Amino acid sequence: MNATRGFSLMEVLAALALLAILLLGVYSGVRSTTLSVGHGSAVIARLDEVRGAREFLRRQLSSATALPWKMTDDDVPVVFDGDGTHVRFVSTLPGYLGKLGPQVIEITLADDGEEGHSLEVRLSPLPGSQSNVVAGAQDVLLTHVRSLHIRYAHRDSPVWKDHWNEPMVLPGAVEISVVPEEGGDGWPPLLVAPRQDPDAVNVRGAARRLLGSTR
Repeated sequence: MNATRGFSLMEVLAALALLAILLLGVYSGVRSTTLSVGHGSAVIARLDEVRGAREFLRRQLSSATALPWKMTDDDVPVVFDGDGTHVRFVSTLPGYLGKLGPQVIEITLADDGEEGHSLEVRLSPLPGSQSNVVAGAQDVLLTHVRSLHIRYAHRDSPVWKDHWNEPMVLPGAVEISVVPEEGGDGWPPLLVAPRQDPDAVNVRGAARRLLGSTR
C-alpha cells in the first residue's frame, strides 16, 4: 500500500508567496479605489461649498435694500458699507433660514484659527428705534480662502472702486473675487447688481427712527 505524499516545504512556501502577491494586488486595487472615491468626494464637497457661497452672495446682494442701520457722526444714514475685504448691507433672508424681517448682513474675510482664512457671514436683526445693531452669530460661508477682493461701481459709471464712499446709496454693481488657499485662479469673479430702484426708499425718512440711537 502506497503512503499518501504531502506537500514539500518549498511548495508550501511558493504557494504562500503566490498568495501574498495576490493579496497585495487586491489590497493595492482596493486602496487605489478608496483614495479615488475619497478624492472625488472631497472635490464634490468643495464644489458644493463654493456653489452655496456664490448663490448666497448673489441672492442677498441682488435683494439688498436701502434701509439704514446706523448713523455716522455727521448724522448721515448708512445703507451700504464696503471696502476691499468687507461689506455690510441690509437684505431679507429666505424663510427657511428662520430669520424673520430685514437683516444686517456682514461679509468678511476672517482667520479660521488654523493659520488660514475663511469667508464668513454675520446676520443681525435690523435695529429698531434708539438701538444699535446687535451682533448676531457668525457662520462660515467658505473655508480655505487665501484672499478676498471686493469692488464697487455706480449705476451710471464703468469705474470700479475698492471702497464704497456713498453710505446713503446702494452701489450699481458689486464684484467679488475669491482665491483659495491651494492657489489657482479661484472662482470666476461674481458680479451682482442690486435690483432695488434707487428711489424706492426714502432713506432720510427711514433714518428718523435712528436719529436718537447711541452710536
